[in-house]
Amino acid sequence: MAQDEDQPVEGIETPEPLAGEARRRRRWRAPLAGVLALAAVAGGTVWLLREDIADNFIASQLDSLGLPARYEVVSIGPSEQVIRNLSIGDPDRPDLTIEEIRVRTRLNWGIPGIGRITIVKPRLYGTMHGNRPSFGALDKMLFTGGKEPFAMPDYDLKIVDGRGLVESEHGRIGVRIAGQGPLRGGFAGELAAVAPGLTMAGCETGKASLYGKISIASQRPRFAGPLRLASLDCADQDLALANSAAKIDFTFDKALDGGEGSIGLTAGKGHYASNRFDGASGKAQVSYRKQTLNARYDLTARGLATPQARMASLGIDGRVRSNAGLARIDVESELSGKGLALGAQLDRTLADAARSGEGTFLGPVASQVRKALQRETRGSTLEASLILRHSREGISLVVPRGSVRGGSGKALLTLSRVQAMFSGSAPRLTGNFATGGQGLPRIAGRMESSDNGGLSMHVEMPEYRAGDTRLALPALDLVQAPGGSLGFTGSARLTGALPGGSAENLILPVHGDWAANGDLSVWPRCTTIGFDRLAFANLTIDKRSLQVCPAAGGPILRSRSGRFELAAGVPSLDLAGHLGETPIRLSSGAIGYAQKGSNPGAVSAEALDVELGAADSASRFRVTHLDALVGKDIGGKFDEADVALYAVPLDLHQTAGDWRYADGVLTIDKASFTLVDREKVARFEPVVARDATLRLADNVITAQAVMREPRSDREVVRADIVHNLMDASGHADLTVRGITFDKSLQADTLSHLALGVVSNLEGSVQGTGRIDWNEAGVSSRGRFATDGVDFAAAFGPVKGLSGEVRFTDLLGLVTAPDQKLRIASINPGIEVNDGVLSFEMKPDYLLVVNGAHWPFMDGTLTLEPARMRIGVAETRNYTLKVTGLDAATFVQHLDLSNINASGVFDGELPLVFDEDGGRIENGYLKSREPGGNVSYIGALTYKDLSAMGNFAFNALRSVDYKSMEIGLGGSLSGEIVTRISFDGLSQGAGAKSNFLTRQVAKLPIRFILNIKAPFFSLFGSMRSLYDPTYLTDPRTLGLIDRDGKVRPRPPSIAIQPPVSENNP
Repeated sequence: MAQDEDQPVEGIETPEPLAGEARRRRRWRAPLAGVLALAAVAGGTVWLLREDIADNFIASQLDSLGLPARYEVVSIGPSEQVIRNLSIGDPDRPDLTIEEIRVRTRLNWGIPGIGRITIVKPRLYGTMHGNRPSFGALDKMLFTGGKEPFAMPDYDLKIVDGRGLVESEHGRIGVRIAGQGPLRGGFAGELAAVAPGLTMAGCETGKASLYGKISIASQRPRFAGPLRLASLDCADQDLALANSAAKIDFTFDKALDGGEGSIGLTAGKGHYASNRFDGASGKAQVSYRKQTLNARYDLTARGLATPQARMASLGIDGRVRSNAGLARIDVESELSGKGLALGAQLDRTLADAARSGEGTFLGPVASQVRKALQRETRGSTLEASLILRHSREGISLVVPRGSVRGGSGKALLTLSRVQAMFSGSAPRLTGNFATGGQGLPRIAGRMESSDNGGLSMHVEMPEYRAGDTRLALPALDLVQAPGGSLGFTGSARLTGALPGGSAENLILPVHGDWAANGDLSVWPRCTTIGFDRLAFANLTIDKRSLQVCPAAGGPILRSRSGRFELAAGVPSLDLAGHLGETPIRLSSGAIGYAQKGSNPGAVSAEALDVELGAADSASRFRVTHLDALVGKDIGGKFDEADVALYAVPLDLHQTAGDWRYADGVLTIDKASFTLVDREKVARFEPVVARDATLRLADNVITAQAVMREPRSDREVVRADIVHNLMDASGHADLTVRGITFDKSLQADTLSHLALGVVSNLEGSVQGTGRIDWNEAGVSSRGRFATDGVDFAAAFGPVKGLSGEVRFTDLLGLVTAPDQKLRIASINPGIEVNDGVLSFEMKPDYLLVVNGAHWPFMDGTLTLEPARMRIGVAETRNYTLKVTGLDAATFVQHLDLSNINASGVFDGELPLVFDEDGGRIENGYLKSREPGGNVSYIGALTYKDLSAMGNFAFNALRSVDYKSMEIGLGGSLSGEIVTRISFDGLSQGAGAKSNFLTRQVAKLPIRFILNIKAPFFSLFGSMRSLYDPTYLTDPRTLGLIDRDGKVRPRPPSIAIQPPVSENNP
């Protein structure tokens, strides 16, 4: 072409040269010819040596760049130069190899220059370590650190099958490039890069690829093509993304220090922690120049799901601007979301709370909130404005406005002027928020931050109603310190159900601290809980306040490293209310509760005192100490408890045992107690029980116990008890399987009422009883029987007492009228047999003896009606009436074999028992007309009688009497004075008669015999009159001492009035 330009153009005339010019040409022609000849010689030489010269030139250029290279010069021609097998770097591991380089020569205005450069199969190898690339020996040429702006070389370049490989700690990246054209405009080609997988910052990718068209126009390169990523998985961050791509169309500036373009984004499913989305798409316009970034974007995510909410779509559009590199970034965005719904976890949490909270205030609140959110989120929308700024001062996030509106159009959540500053360890927050919506609580709050980084928040929630439940937060203040700890104080007011009961206007103060490391402490000091009314089952507690205190050295509630501890105590209780319709008062000493983690909690209570009923008729429960473990079940021990039911005049003392509350049932096992009579005059002595049981289910108490006499440990009675707490009714079935009385167990050990009535009791008693009680009062009944018991009574031993006694008021010891008992024998000195006793017990322990009678010496012995009050010190009077006593039978019964007697007697024995003992007052036996006879039919045993004595004895051997009267009086426990008076005496058959006796018989004789002896030996003394073997040794009676000397006698009591002393 240059050569063509040097040729004359056809059709255009060339002017002739001037004469002066011809001379000058001739002048220089010779020197010029020489120069040309020299140049010709030199050019020829150069041509012949061109390859050597080119080789030396290339070598010197490579040496100047410090590039160790190897190559082959194939040809150096005027139009093209060819070099092959270029290798730079280590021969064994070269950094760059080129199979062939062809450089075309071009003439520009006759001047040769570089034309198209063709590079065939270049292979470039590099590494990447610490985000710093390296290409070995080429680094000296590539990274010169020059300050001049980059400019595209003025070359026409063609790359044929160019490839590269970069190895790094993140993975291997392969590159392929091909294209041709001037680098300052007109170049076009393709660029591709692929990585089988990359790892970085705990993340792994699937296959990553970049493919697109590259072109250069006006020295500005352009890339257009997709960047694809098969998958992204960050296990540490729980982040995953599938099938993402960015369609890039970007044009760089000439100096490659900026540019502009667009990006189209698509992504498949992904998740971050528990947040998921089905896909995303969007586009952005980006420009970057002079370290300033400007972008506008419009992004949409589909199928978002978080634990708290789900959203059909979320759009965000806005702009990004940064300057000074990325030293300052401003992001302004508008958010819009559609198709909001409850998240699975939040919905499940609310459902679980509603289910587990059944029977408490939490159930209706959670259920109503869940239903309201499900209803309102249908057709709901989200709108918000965001401004994010990043600078040297930190990061700030501003939400000028934001709202979530339900399907009804009402705002569920609103934000206004919310700002967060992230400039230190803790963010600084300010702003307002509010919640609302149909059926949802209305919560309003204000956040403010202090200059030192602290945050304060004030929250209020007016009363929220869900059915019968009312919940309010009158005030809750939260303060976050610069270090991140969060303190809170406020109060909550609740009306609604509690576990097992309900509360009305329960006021619960809340104060505590949440440390930056997650430790939580609540109620570090004593706090007062107030309420207008508390109810548990049918127990209602009236308006009161309680002071609850932490244990020494810590808060009531504490959580450390996810493990909570609870320790609280109440110094005392003073509560009042009603159990059903019954007034109740409860007081106590200290009560404490402690629990660590999931371990069962421990309860300890002292001095519990519960009163049921009106003050003047209260039942009382007193427990000295109670403890329990509280877990799935509640149970523990109690001791030193006293129970006194007003309706039942029996008290439990020293009660102890194990108790347990599970599945709504209270049970007491291994219980022991002492049962005592509450009456002032106890009807029975205390009895004890062990291994007793009690069960409380559905407001019904059932209990079983076996009562024992404590000293003998002998079973007395088994009690089966049922009590209904709803109407305070119940009953006790009593079973006496057989009380055996012997030396180990006597009647007075069961009841002191028997003291002085019976003793030396032997035999057994069995029977049943029942006690019923209700709001109207207490009733009781029972039947008790014996086949025969023996005992000693005040008036003599009793044997074979048998029969059944029916009580119409067992507790009051009241019997039905005319109760009859058979008495096999009674021996008041003379044994009588086969008697029948009729009696009746009336209220106030009044024993009414209707009477008793026995066959007695062919007559009858009758106990006249009498009354006595059991358990009361009083004078008691009994009268034994003798009717038709036959003297002969009497003498025979006394085994007086040497005496015959005849006659029929009647009489009375008045018995008086008082504090001085028992005695007979003015007792008598009187013979019926016409009298009788008393005769001695045995031989005289006394050998030392005088003649007159023998005479008198024979004269009185048989005596007839017209009247005989026997007077009795004196102490039953001492001596009885017996006066036997005979009137109308005459000799009977068998007596010796003589002059003297006949003369005496003409006189009116009264024969008086006085006997002084203990009551129970009285009739033995009569036998001793004639039988000395029946006499007791006088030394045992204290009449003489061991040496036979007579002891002084005390003054005797006159047994005959002085007026009669001188009578015949």
